[in-house]
Amino acid sequence: MIWVSALLVFGAVGWLLTSLAPSAELALGFEQLIHAPIPWALLATLWIGAGLGLAALVRGRRRFAIPIVGLELLLVGLVSFYFLRFSWLPEHTLALDVGESFPAYSMLDQDEALHTVPAGGPRAPALYIFYRGDW
Repeated sequence: MIWVSALLVFGAVGWLLTSLAPSAELALGFEQLIHAPIPWALLATLWIGAGLGLAALVRGRRRFAIPIVGLELLLVGLVSFYFLRFSWLPEHTLALDVGESFPAYSMLDQDEALHTVPAGGPRAPALYIFYRGDW
């Protein structure tokens, strides 16, 4: 059972590391990692693996399993803390009410052209879409 837990935990962490590589589009399950606010499938795999490791340790009390389960618990704790703590966006600090003028801004578009809009003043109606991504 210790080998199954090691396969689950170290395999999931290895998958996570390969998914974050520059060629990540090719990694199996990469879409789930990017489009889920919290990748529950990954975390469940890690937690099940750690639970199996602990069960094997309690059941067998093999000395060689202690460092393996210790490393598993450390990895599971770090990955779980990272995703559960840092996957949430903070509350918005800038919000406009109806009728307020849009603040000034400068930004590049998809063609690398700089667009600058001054604050206030009359201008043509526009639709602003702020796409934060899907992470």
